[in-house]
Amino acid sequence: MGRMADTAKRKSKKDLLFNAAMSIIGERGYGGTSVDEIAARAGVAKGVVYYYFDSKAALAEQLIKTGLDGLAVRLDRVITDEMSASEAIVALAHEQMRQVEKRRDFVKFLLSEMWREDREWQQTLDSCIEKIVDIFAREIKRGIVDGEFEPLDDEEMAFIAQTIWATFLSGALNWTVIHPEDDPARIADRLAQYALAGLRS
Repeated sequence: MGRMADTAKRKSKKDLLFNAAMSIIGERGYGGTSVDEIAARAGVAKGVVYYYFDSKAALAEQLIKTGLDGLAVRLDRVITDEMSASEAIVALAHEQMRQVEKRRDFVKFLLSEMWREDREWQQTLDSCIEKIVDIFAREIKRGIVDGEFEPLDDEEMAFIAQTIWATFLSGALNWTVIHPEDDPARIADRLAQYALAGLRS
């Protein structure tokens, strides 16, 4: 019983740190965030941060891995065997929108880091993004095989898959920040239709 309580306490502190880091980094960016601020917002001593993570960079890397791996799982889950490739693209747009609504701070952090090349966690970021892009590429390839989409070679397909995912991500975030009064489902449909128009032409 004592061990279970101790494990739960450790998990709770780690979760607090995760949430605090995500919130502050989302607001100010990685460079504008200090370990002191993360600890203060989490309500823990600075040493607790270093108990769980070797550095601020290690914490940021774990945020990226946890956030993107979770996103990949959720995106993959919304696709069913009964869906056509076009329906799968629409489902991916809607799920991306739902996840941005829930994790806006993470998405702001992610978009600020996606195209940087000087971070310690670049390899982790690239690997996590590749898992998500592979989901989109798989559905695009299926659409090509089924005759729904125009043929693409492998290089084009990888580029288009990454472009569609990045468009869904940034488009959804743009909606939450600039046009929160709009219906998120309608925005997701519009994003999906833009993607499908390109895939079919």
